[in-house]
Amino acid sequence: MDSLNVQVNDQLNKQFSGKTKKFFTGPKIIFLILGLVLLIEVIYAVRVLTSNSPPPLPQKTTVQPPVGKISLNAPKTSYKINEAVPVSVLIDTAGYAVGGVDLIVRFDPKILEASVSGLVKGTILEEYPAMSVDSVKGLISISGISSTQNGFTGKGQFATLNLRAKASGKTSLTIDFNGKGQTADSNLVESATSKDILETVNNLEVNVQ
Repeated sequence: MDSLNVQVNDQLNKQFSGKTKKFFTGPKIIFLILGLVLLIEVIYAVRVLTSNSPPPLPQKTTVQPPVGKISLNAPKTSYKINEAVPVSVLIDTAGYAVGGVDLIVRFDPKILEASVSGLVKGTILEEYPAMSVDSVKGLISISGISSTQNGFTGKGQFATLNLRAKASGKTSLTIDFNGKGQTADSNLVESATSKDILETVNNLEVNVQ
């Protein structure tokens, strides 16, 4: 009985070792090795690509071009009744050569008082053919032109508006401006093309106590 068991075990061991040897020497082990090699190459390629990927490109910043501007400035914003309110009218041509300026300023005639005698010409233009005040509607209109072909380029004082505080209250001096290219409002007229280059205005708030 024992010898029979020994023979059976020997036969099983030979069959198992034969199958094992066949498995490791057959085409299955070749495909297994090739699969492992391919997997290693894929992992390596992914690591190389991720580690050597170029840094993100810097975002481009948009530089806004300069624009023609008219601003109203005052030494202070709070005044007493009967006190003078001097307002400087400043222009910035944004690099263009300007041959003419049209200015319309609106004010509240109940709080502020204006007169033609209080309008002072600036020095950046040679001629001021029109200077007027409408005390009922609260309008100040000034036109200036350059007598030279070069016009005026840069920043400068177009005029000074000397008003008087007549009643208490908060009010605004606003430049009449409806958009670039409009001709019935305030304008900065380019010398070369006669086009309006005014794109922005800065108004002024005043408090009379």
